Amino acid sequence: MASKYLKGNIQESISRIRKAFMAGVDSVQPHELIEKHLQRNNESLEINKGKYSLTNNVYVVGFGKAVIGMVRPVEEALKNSDGTSHVKEGVISVPIGIQDTFAKKLHLLPSEDSVIEIVEGAKNNIPDEAAYAAARKILSLVQRLKKDDLLLVLISGGGSALLPYPTPPLTLNEKSELVKSLSKKGATITELNTVRKALSLTKGGKLASATEAQVVTLILSDIIGSPLDMIASGPTVCNTDPVDAAENILKKHGIIITENLKHVLDRNAFDKREANPNVSNCIIGSNETALSGVLSSITKTENKDCQSIILSSSLSGEAGNIGSKMAGFASNILEILCGNKDLQISESDLCDLCINEGKTSLIDALGSCRKNKTPIWLIFGGETTVQVKGSGRGGRNQEMVLAFSMSFEKKLQGTCTGEVVFLSGGTDGIDGPTDAAGAVTYWSSFNSGVKSQLKEAKEQGLNPDDFLNNNDSYTYFSQLSSGQYLLQPGHTGTNVMDLQILFINPFN
Repeated sequence: MASKYLKGNIQESISRIRKAFMAGVDSVQPHELIEKHLQRNNESLEINKGKYSLTNNVYVVGFGKAVIGMVRPVEEALKNSDGTSHVKEGVISVPIGIQDTFAKKLHLLPSEDSVIEIVEGAKNNIPDEAAYAAARKILSLVQRLKKDDLLLVLISGGGSALLPYPTPPLTLNEKSELVKSLSKKGATITELNTVRKALSLTKGGKLASATEAQVVTLILSDIIGSPLDMIASGPTVCNTDPVDAAENILKKHGIIITENLKHVLDRNAFDKREANPNVSNCIIGSNETALSGVLSSITKTENKDCQSIILSSSLSGEAGNIGSKMAGFASNILEILCGNKDLQISESDLCDLCINEGKTSLIDALGSCRKNKTPIWLIFGGETTVQVKGSGRGGRNQEMVLAFSMSFEKKLQGTCTGEVVFLSGGTDGIDGPTDAAGAVTYWSSFNSGVKSQLKEAKEQGLNPDDFLNNNDSYTYFSQLSSGQYLLQPGHTGTNVMDLQILFINPFN
């Protein structure tokens, strides 16, 4: 049942912001991206300006939340008119339950006659024995390939957890507990993957160095800036980290270096780091691709005087802090549009929200909106972190939205009328160990007073501070108005970090 607060414009605005988010997700579906980057030309395959001869010599391995959707278009491109295929064998490591999840979306699954073995594992994105078994199968296949073979490596976000192969004597359990500890202490994805590369037999370019075959890697990026050596911990990219980088990260976050861990770190320091010259890495989709999808959707559906701008693809930091800073930024924008403030954006706002470019465009857009009395859409992307201090359930996106909801009204310095809607969601459809991708919140002011999600929560006896302090944002949004503000698209089949959409509509 819809909340009594959600009437008129605000209900419509929440619906529109949800649709814009899903348009961004749809723009990075792996099966469509593969078709754009992989072209068959008779008996050769063209990928990223490279041409590869086809002589029944193609092998496929993959790991990540989105790679299952890449398999079908790859195999279809390599089928011959007589029904045979140039693909001989393959193994992919994917999240547990993903085949059941996509049972009604057959275009996202390999065909029934696929020669690619599917191994499911890494429940809740934690490496487990099933993922470890898949990693052993993948490395074994890669090691026996010859110079004339072509190895296609499919990679997406979640690939690190799905290709666990700890260097002995470190055990899988020891490595998993180590990564979990780092995550809880707020380690960034770059720090996590730096450590993973140092402790693995497959990451940090070691998978590619294990074969004589030509290697072409098709990558759906889930890291800010798409650094090839960090995505899935760079299994086909030579590791150029300083030899003491991983150890320094462990010390920074107070991780005890055990005897086994010290042994592996020392071994990694003395390993020869040579790049495989027969490797080509191709980014087929990224957060920027999804941001463009959001922008395109808004442009097609909104009034021509409405402004929409991509402000950042590198939003980072602690989720709660970013949510509060986003609320301050939104309140400033609303006051500018209502004529309460001059047309200027502080450098601290730009810095806090990783807005490195587009300041001039933002000012111009705000000027247009203020003149024409039209709304503005501000689009962000990236990936924040959560330093877990409580015992609740949640994820970075839900925590960011909760912090925004709690802070917005406090940040307003003048009297404004209008509406503000903020959404943050993970493109993979999963935010932390929950079944939500994120959440949405709102604030709306008419002559009759203020309506907001915060007031709605308090009327229902919920204390947002308690939930935020306990890292319990999922429970908060689940209890608030029967969970209607959660984003719950389920597994989307893709993963390019997170999207944040801010809709601000002044009433003048």
